[in-house]
Amino acid sequence: MITVAKLRRWTPTGNSRQSLFGVGWMTLAQGAGMVMRLGSSLILTRLLAPEAYGTIGPALILLVTLEWFSDLGLRQALVRDPQGGTTELLNAGWWIGLSRAAILAAIVAGLAFPLQNFYERPELAGLLLALAFLPILQALRSPGLPTLRREMNYRALFLLELGQMIASIGFTLVAAWITHSVWAIAIGILAGAAFEVLLSYWLCPFWPSRSWDRSCVRRLLTVSRQVMLNTFAMALVINSDRLIGLRLISVEEMGLYTVAWGLASAFDSLICRACDVYYSHLARTPEASRKVLHQRVCYQVAMFGGLALTIAVVLAPWLLRNLYDARYVGVGVLFAVLIARLIPRALGQIQFQHLLVRAEIRIATLSYLAALLVEAVLLIPLAHAHGALGLALASLVAIVVVTGVQSLFLWTRGQKLLPCAVAFGWTFGSLALLYWLT
Repeated sequence: MITVAKLRRWTPTGNSRQSLFGVGWMTLAQGAGMVMRLGSSLILTRLLAPEAYGTIGPALILLVTLEWFSDLGLRQALVRDPQGGTTELLNAGWWIGLSRAAILAAIVAGLAFPLQNFYERPELAGLLLALAFLPILQALRSPGLPTLRREMNYRALFLLELGQMIASIGFTLVAAWITHSVWAIAIGILAGAAFEVLLSYWLCPFWPSRSWDRSCVRRLLTVSRQVMLNTFAMALVINSDRLIGLRLISVEEMGLYTVAWGLASAFDSLICRACDVYYSHLARTPEASRKVLHQRVCYQVAMFGGLALTIAVVLAPWLLRNLYDARYVGVGVLFAVLIARLIPRALGQIQFQHLLVRAEIRIATLSYLAALLVEAVLLIPLAHAHGALGLALASLVAIVVVTGVQSLFLWTRGQKLLPCAVAFGWTFGSLALLYWLT
């Protein structure tokens, strides 16, 4: 029987120590990213009006959503496959990714003018046509990057992410100072992606060949069907608020919501990067030890991660109220609710890594579909009643449903419900504190 006492005991050895170093590098990267994002946001919000964020927000979330819709699970397949570090598989993965990126770019360009009319923002078409190049730039990165995750070389990944952030923020700030327009954000994103391509070949000098092995392509795509269906459902749940938000609230409110999401995404990225490390570690752990390891990690994430995020929820409104000017005064509460949303999301993402290693992605997909039904019922009424805050609350409820349903499925497989109960306690407790303090 797995008790709380057993869950708390952990002496890091072997792969666990390597995972700790990986988490350390990723935490350092995301910590630096949080500081840089906050600093750049404080400068940008003095150079750009909320309407600029409200305009580019839907364009960026469209790119993210299409990226998730077409996720083939190549990175996970290359990390999990025993031969995933071979030249043949890495080269096949690179060409598959580039072909996918070209299709994505064509779709984004084709949607530019229809979405301009849908959102009633004339400047959106030009932004989408420019941002259509982003998937191609990202696909051009070194084919050898998956080997860094296979070898758990998170120091190199830290340097890659840090370099990209510095380049993106630097170009954005210069462009904003010169143009004072929404184009500054698009320029910074594209410049950062281009710099990341160059840096990836310096850190991982692996050049693609002109052909690929068809058997390697089939091998990598064996898990694609499950992964694509899951990411399709996940994208709809996580991105629906921003995809249709501009049709439900004003562009100014959407701008505030986009700024709050941008700040919260730094914490979300930290969770995702930590999950990358956990997946690499879990894939290398003997199957007999995985259940106990997973239970321990779930408990620790729910207990200590929930506590840290609850503190962030309480401090967020006061901190941002004192940092931003009067035009952005509403960002603080939105940011706090989106941080509270990350408490169940962190546990859900950890659970998903366990399901991914066991090739039981269907459980996560069903959980997202259940959340999608709930969000479809709540999103429009909450947005009409509470504006941007309604979007944040609908998103939070959807993530609670995902983690709750996923936990129930895992409970039927012998996992404990204690981590879920702890995470939900922190989530609703942090919201109660936020309501009392504001």
